[in-house]
Amino acid sequence: MRDARTAGRLEADWTAELDALGMIWDKHDAAWRARLAAAAEYLGAHGHLAAPATTPVGAWLAEQRHLATRHALDTARADALTSLAPDWRLPHGADWHRKYHLLRAHLASGADPAAPTRDTQLAGVKIGSWLHRQLTTWATLDPGQQQLMTALGLTPDTHPLAPARSARRTFAQTVQLLELFLHREGRAPAACESIRVDGATVKIGAWLAKARTKHRAGQLPDDHVRLVAALFDGDWTQESAPAAAVAHPVW
Repeated sequence: MRDARTAGRLEADWTAELDALGMIWDKHDAAWRARLAAAAEYLGAHGHLAAPATTPVGAWLAEQRHLATRHALDTARADALTSLAPDWRLPHGADWHRKYHLLRAHLASGADPAAPTRDTQLAGVKIGSWLHRQLTTWATLDPGQQQLMTALGLTPDTHPLAPARSARRTFAQTVQLLELFLHREGRAPAACESIRVDGATVKIGAWLAKARTKHRAGQLPDDHVRLVAALFDGDWTQESAPAAAVAHPVW
């Protein structure tokens, strides 16, 4: 029918009847729409369009993404793909989208979001390790990735796989670290100096400089002032203030 119409041999009535059926006269456009239908079937089966490029639908989608990147994809076709799946261009990478949707489908089946452990596997994929990696590198994720994870209720604030947050050190505890530095070095720390305690690095010099600034501005509580002053001879807000004789701290 397409060839007959192109050659001018198709009767007008027949053309009208085929138009009423939604006939796509351009065979290239028809082929494209057939592949779009195949992509829709894949989406329905897997929940995403991150099909492997080794499959026919995956290869076709990869070609459409390449064209879109070069701004060579027809606007109507790009809109059709976007209507099918807003993230069809896989902005976070095919592997990330595959694993995300694998986990999303698992949770949609009623699984507990807090249940996955580092050893959890889904369809042969180490999804627990993948989830742990997302939670431990949360700050480096794209905002779009964070939004998708949050939509599943998977954030560092809500999931057991997230690393435990260290408790905030109190002022008195930091004064103890300052005392340890004074004992070791026999002098006050410079603003750029740190101290290592239990595997953690504490910027004790910057902390002392901040405490001095707050005290000069009248913003440091009296009990905090007394704790620091006890470690120095003279005015502790002066960088030249010598350390008082202190007993060896017990750690």
